[in-house]
Amino acid sequence: MFIELTEILRCPNDHPESYLVCVPVAMDGRRVVRGGIGCPSCGAEYPIVDGVAYFGLVEAAAPDARPPPFDAAALQAFVDLQGGGGYALLAGRFALLGRDLAALVPGVCFFGVNPPPGVEPSEAFSVLHSPRGLPVKSASVRAVALGEGCATGPWLAEGARVLLRGLRFVAENAGVAPDGIAELARGPGLFVGEKR
Repeated sequence: MFIELTEILRCPNDHPESYLVCVPVAMDGRRVVRGGIGCPSCGAEYPIVDGVAYFGLVEAAAPDARPPPFDAAALQAFVDLQGGGGYALLAGRFALLGRDLAALVPGVCFFGVNPPPGVEPSEAFSVLHSPRGLPVKSASVRAVALGEGCATGPWLAEGARVLLRGLRFVAENAGVAPDGIAELARGPGLFVGEKR
């Protein structure tokens, strides 16, 4: 996990948002390979193992590893990220495009939440597991792309919550209309919007 990602993370437990503390045990450059994340508010501790942060165990019914119906260049067009800086979230099977998307938009810190099996972290792509929503502070990311497995129910509200105003929201679910997200386009199996 990219150590700077800690600045936008929050504890998934039910209490007001506050900062988290990352305690690295082993580092590889700016990546925490082994360590822990602690919440000063409730005392919860979350492990980082092999570069992956675990905010709880995700059920075995993780999103399948079939690739999305488009490539990283198409997802980049949907999320419309321009320039470096900030963070972009890819959940579910969109995390399969994380490394390629990071190569297309250097300088943005990409991270995946609840990716399919086999998605590994890299220098440009962090991986988080969280069964109870997005462990991310409100209004803190430049783009949200919710792939299959994370594009329904409460995940939609969570995606809208963490997105900065005026930026893009993509969901692999054409039947959605998330609160606070203005529709820009809708097609077979895909919704693209912008946070009001």
